Formats: sequence, C-alpha cells, structure tokens
Amino acid sequence: MQRFMDLQENSELSETNSWLSSKEHALASGAAPNTNVDRDLYNDLVGIVPLVQSLIDRKANSSFTRHGSMIYTKTPTRESLSKRVTDTKSRNVAQSIPAKKKRDHGEKEQGKTGGNDTDAYSTFSSRDSEELNVLKEQVEELQRKLLEKDELLKSAENTRDQLNAFSAKLDELKHQASEKDTLLKVTQQQLSDAKIKLADKQAALEKIQWEAMTSTKKVEKLQDELGSMQADISSFTLLLEGLSKTDTAKYTDNYDVKPYDFSHLPSIDDLDEMDLQEMEEARKAYMAAVAITKERQDEESIAAAANARLHLQSFVFKSKDFNL
Repeated sequence: MQRFMDLQENSELSETNSWLSSKEHALASGAAPNTNVDRDLYNDLVGIVPLVQSLIDRKANSSFTRHGSMIYTKTPTRESLSKRVTDTKSRNVAQSIPAKKKRDHGEKEQGKTGGNDTDAYSTFSSRDSEELNVLKEQVEELQRKLLEKDELLKSAENTRDQLNAFSAKLDELKHQASEKDTLLKVTQQQLSDAKIKLADKQAALEKIQWEAMTSTKKVEKLQDELGSMQADISSFTLLLEGLSKTDTAKYTDNYDVKPYDFSHLPSIDDLDEMDLQEMEEARKAYMAAVAITKERQDEESIAAAANARLHLQSFVFKSKDFNL
C-alpha cells in the first residue's frame, strides 16, 4: 500500500514537471506569432519557470523538520483499492485537462493568468514537497524498524542456536548420567552379592569354629577318659600279672605302672581253669582294644575299649562275690 502511494505521488510530481515544461515550451513557441504580448512580462514568466523547477527539485532533495507519525491501517479490500485507483485516475485526468487547455489557449491568456499560475505552482510544489518529505520520513522509519527487526531476528536465531547447543549438551549429560546410574546399580548389585557371600562365609567359619571348639572339648573329654582308662589298665595289669603264667611285660611297655596294693584283693585260688582262661581272653581283648584306641583315637575304638574293660571287670567282681 505504501509503495502504491509512493508511485502515485511520483506520477503526480512527474505530471507537474511535464506541465511546467509544456508551459515553457508553449510560451516560447507562442511568443513569435503573438505580437500583443508584453515582452517584459514574457521574459519574466520565462525566467520564473526555471526558478520554480529548481525550487521543486531542491525541496524534494532537502530534509524536512517535521516528524511524521506512523499510522497503521487495516489491509484494504479489492473494492477499496479499485475505487482509489479510479479516483486517482479521475484526479489525474481532471488535472491534465486544464493543462491541455492552458497549452491550447496559452497565447490568449498569458498576460492575464501569469501571476496566478506562478502562485499556484509554488503552493502545489510546496504541498507535494511536504508530502514527499513526510513519506521519506515514514520510509526511513520503516527501514529503521526493519533493521531493528533484522537485528532481533539475528539475535533470536543466535539464541535458538545456543538453546539447541545447550539442549544437545544436556541430552549428552543425561545419557552419561544414565550410563553412570546403570553402572552404579550394577556395582551396588555386585556389592550386595559380595556381602551375601561374605555373610555365608562368616557363618560357615563360625560353624567350623564351633565344630572345632566342640571337637576340642570332645578330645579333652576323651583324653580324660583315656587317662582314666590307662589308670584302670595299669591297675588291672598289676592284678592280672599274678594270674598269668606267661610273660605279659610286652603289654605294659607303653603304660605308667603304679604301685598297687593287693592286700585287699580277693583270693583267686578258688577260680577254676575255665574262668581263668576266659579272664585271660578278656584281658587280651582289652589290651588289643586299648592299642587300637591309641592308634585311632576315635569314639568307636574308645567304646570298644570301654566294653572290653567292663567285660574284664565282670570277672573280677565275679571272683570277689565268689569269695564272699
């Protein structure tokens, strides 16, 4: 719309300049045949026309002190545009008709309308110059705003690029954080598994320690029982030495022989040969069980030695009961 108005103003200005040129040409051509025209007036008019033309050109190129204001209107419809074009054409035709009439009758009315035409030209050119200056100021204002918008657009593009870069960097950081979280979860799971295994090993170690302590107590108990059995064996060995006619020294080499008082033992003279033979077999079985117990040192051998001892004691108690 603004461009259309500029073209319209430029067309009007060109028409004015063409009219002035045609007027000057008419004056120059009509000066010779018309002898009734005053030569001084003619010369003054001819001198005024270049001055008016130069004044129009100078005002069109000079700056104007007035500040134009931007008026924003709605976009005109096609009907209003066609109406405006029609009005403009009508105005141009109306302005061109007097120019043609003046060119046709310039020789007749030159003396009468010379001063009025000069004033009309000055007024018309001043008004057009003011409008042209206002339009120039509006164009400059629009150009300035366009430059500002371009700068804002560039700034927005730079900001958008920075935001895109920041977004890409943020996505990368999120990806790295996700990988680290996954690695941390895996490490925590491995640590949890290691703690479970360590707890199992600690429980197994405690169980082994408890079993070792129990075994130690059992060994101590068995050692006490073995010491008691060794003492009993020593006593029975001394007792049976008198009953056996064979040399039994080889069965007592590994034992501590303690002096034993035989004054309270019952007499074994009354035992028959069969009882003595059974007692000898029980003694040999007991000695063999004791030897096996020393070698193995387990519960089964100890139990066998204890049974052999009880069997041997039964013969001794039987002999005592018999004497009573």
